[in-house]
Amino acid sequence: MDQLILTIDRSGRIALPDTVMERLGVEPEGQVVLELVEEGALIKPKLAKGPLTQEIAEMNLPVGAWEEMKAEIVAGRLKGLP
Repeated sequence: MDQLILTIDRSGRIALPDTVMERLGVEPEGQVVLELVEEGALIKPKLAKGPLTQEIAEMNLPVGAWEEMKAEIVAGRLKGLP
């Protein structure tokens, strides 16, 4: 299954067929991520949160080492961390 044509209802919703939900590994009422890409849109399953260290690493913060990050946090320059 490389391509499907789906209909958007009047409320702007698209119903994913059971086969697609199964391949994505999502259940009804589950969540997916819609990512806009150059070619259009990509729908993928929302993954469970990983370890906090990975989440921080993905923030692309302007620090190079844990010691530097700690100093920035203590100095109050890094706000909004979980």
